[in-house]
Amino acid sequence: MQIVEGYEVLESVAVAMDPVLDGFAGVLVELVFDGGRYVLVETALGSGNRLLRFRSRNPEPTYALLEAELSGDAA
Repeated sequence: MQIVEGYEVLESVAVAMDPVLDGFAGVLVELVFDGGRYVLVETALGSGNRLLRFRSRNPEPTYALLEAELSGDAA
């Protein structure tokens, strides 16, 4: 296993969902710092399909999107 410098998981949240209503069991939401960029990634639990990937050098819009996604206000 190779350890990459400058890679740090800042936030990681698993959100459970109802497969009947939402279409899948849940989402893993991760905010990471990756060598000068902040990256927000959403991955479907179970299938591993990536639903969202947002990158920015500025942490403010990345944290704002994270909060919006977790609160359900993202459109």
